[in-house]
Amino acid sequence: MPEPENSIKVIEIEGLAMNGLIKEYNIIQCEKPKGYKKVHIVTTDGEEMETACIEPDAVQRLVLVINMYVKKWSKYINKGEALQG
Repeated sequence: MPEPENSIKVIEIEGLAMNGLIKEYNIIQCEKPKGYKKVHIVTTDGEEMETACIEPDAVQRLVLVINMYVKKWSKYINKGEALQG
């Protein structure tokens, strides 16, 4: 079965978070398998993507990574400004 056009893998979301490219995210409940969830993100350029339904523990880890990069470490991300010397 082909993945939807806006599907993204967990590792790709982590990469976007690492580079400060996630604007917002939401967690969505899946109907099947019961208890599984997906993570829906909006990038800084407005593109929307979501994971397939994944285990709740994997969602918790992914949200932790997103939060660490977006809220805590984003000030350390190089945005391309020239260094003053």
